[in-house]
Amino acid sequence: MSPTVASRTVAVTTLGCRSNQYDSSALEDSFKKADFDIVPLNAGASAYVINTCTVTGPTDSQSRQLIRKIRRENPSSVLIVTGCYAEVAANEVASIEGVDYVLGNPEKSKVVECALKGRPEGGAVVMVGGEAGIMELRAVSFESRTRANLKLQDGCDKACTYCIIPRARGASRSVTLDAALKEFRGLADAGFGEIVLTGIHLGAYGLDLKPKSSITELVRAIDGLGLTDKCRGRISSLDPDEVTDEFIDAFAGSRVFCNHMHLSLQSGDDRILRLMRRSYTALDFSDAVLRLFKKVEGINIGADVIAGFPGEDDKAFGNTLELLKKLPVSYLHIFPYSVRKGTSAEGFKGRVSPKVTKERCEALKILDMEKRAAFNARFVGTVQEVLIETSRDKKTGFLKGRTRSYIPALIKAGDELKRKTVMLKAVKSTKDFIVCEADVFKG
Repeated sequence: MSPTVASRTVAVTTLGCRSNQYDSSALEDSFKKADFDIVPLNAGASAYVINTCTVTGPTDSQSRQLIRKIRRENPSSVLIVTGCYAEVAANEVASIEGVDYVLGNPEKSKVVECALKGRPEGGAVVMVGGEAGIMELRAVSFESRTRANLKLQDGCDKACTYCIIPRARGASRSVTLDAALKEFRGLADAGFGEIVLTGIHLGAYGLDLKPKSSITELVRAIDGLGLTDKCRGRISSLDPDEVTDEFIDAFAGSRVFCNHMHLSLQSGDDRILRLMRRSYTALDFSDAVLRLFKKVEGINIGADVIAGFPGEDDKAFGNTLELLKKLPVSYLHIFPYSVRKGTSAEGFKGRVSPKVTKERCEALKILDMEKRAAFNARFVGTVQEVLIETSRDKKTGFLKGRTRSYIPALIKAGDELKRKTVMLKAVKSTKDFIVCEADVFKG
């Protein structure tokens, strides 16, 4: 039975990356156009959409747990599962009791149609395997009125041996430069204080277009929009070999883009990088970090690291740890290696035991805490531009925000500062945040 107009409520929940978060915002916009009300996960909606991730084994498990929980708590609602896990393991998802529709990534545009059809008879309806074409779903509104994700690229042409995402997302494809600029301006005009450029492989932006474009051209073009007083921009992630001198010049000279860069390292050992089929060396990563650090004042540089990849012995892990210790990297995103069915690395020899992998992750976490604390302490006594968010810190009750260099900031102030960009003086720091006091207000 299909939902009546009065009962058209939907809850959309997301696991995984910024691209998935963007897709979920676009799905919510599609539901709004169909006269659905967007409600929280615990509101007893007439339809539920779970936008899944499959980057690691644990994310698959989280998706399954969430599916079962939602069905248990909402026995009569329409339950739709989409995203990367649905794309690569459709039959597995369909076998979970209570799933109504399984939609691959190219089929996300059919989510509203499925919600309106209601619960099917005879088990889950599976729609996967469609051709990954242009990104038709576009988001125009987001829950937070402070920060918006802007997905400009999808898919990946690389073949890293540990990664299932190219199979889940298809070949690399980009929105046109004109469309990107129009959407960036539109989000700025809508009042978002920060816009984060994102994609599955953002560094490949524009290479598929005719004529070709690039991430460097995109940065220059956005900077040329003249939106400095309206909003700031941020780049989600790049590979080290994509950080060219030309890109750094454009990035360092930008008045819009923040002094923050996240790089995909994965390993600091060249032998492991070759086994991963990454396109750069440890020296390339080191060179990219040092050139960014030299050219971009106060830059916060983060890195992705995988611990326990097959063949990673003590020497290889030691090379990774030492490389990160000596470089001005400010924080780490740490991932224990997770076997993904259908990847080349699934059959690699030299598996690292879970115990050793956990120990290596712990060593990286200690380094991460040291790096964060040291970086944050550098800014005590300085005045920082902070974009204040809409929620408060649960422990202190202080307002929360982010500096241009992506440091979490806390300030004891009233709600009138929410969604505003203000100049604040940092008076204290921890490994997790800086504490600020009002200095000069900008917005």
